[in-house]
Parts: sequence; C-alpha cells; structure tokens
Amino acid sequence: MAFMLLPQRNCVTVKGVEGFEGRNVSFQCSHTLAWKNHKYFCKDPCTRMEDILVTVESGRRAESRRITLVDSGNGSFSVTFSHLQLSDSQKYRCGVDRPGLDSYIDVQLTVMKCTCIILFLLA
Repeated sequence: MAFMLLPQRNCVTVKGVEGFEGRNVSFQCSHTLAWKNHKYFCKDPCTRMEDILVTVESGRRAESRRITLVDSGNGSFSVTFSHLQLSDSQKYRCGVDRPGLDSYIDVQLTVMKCTCIILFLLA
C-alpha cells in the first residue's frame, strides 16, 4: 500500500463534528466508487506521512491510540474518537487512496468542556 500525499486535493465536502471532553464521538465518511480502496484518517493538511493517524483496508477495522476506523466495504467508513480531549479540536481529513489525487472529506472536530449537572431525585 503506497500513499501519495500531495498539496492538491479533491475535497468532497466539509463535515462539522462536536463532542464532549472525556466522551466518545463517532461519525461516517462516505466516498463514491471507493468500496475497494484503502481509507485513512489524517490531521490537516495531510501532506506528510506523519499526518496519517490510522489506515484501514476495505471491509476491515483498524485502531491506533484513541481512533478506530471501520470500513463497511461499500465506500463509507466510520471514525470513532475515544476519550475526547480538548486538544483534539482541530481539522482532520477522511481520505481515500486513489490513482492520481486522493479524495478527502474535511472534518472539523470541536471538543467542548463537559459541564455536568447532577440531579438528586427524592422518592
């Protein structure tokens, strides 16, 4: 598997994702005509190999640190961030390895501080 990361990109869409500190968040990334392609999740700008956080093969599951990718085998894959941290708030990309230019979905992840309210119910 060889990834060719280039500054130019074929950006499909922009997705906003929100979650709370300490919680998990999951979202889908869907690409057309990508059921057999390798997929990956990377930090913006995704121009260096070290920007890639996780890669997954078609129909498989892959995990690295707190990020899990599950490829459904139909062109879409799910991304799950576990134990969100405020520092996770940034721009990421869901990428598909393609001949020529890879296709991307830009993902803006916003992690919010969790303000917990505890209610006591008296019976």
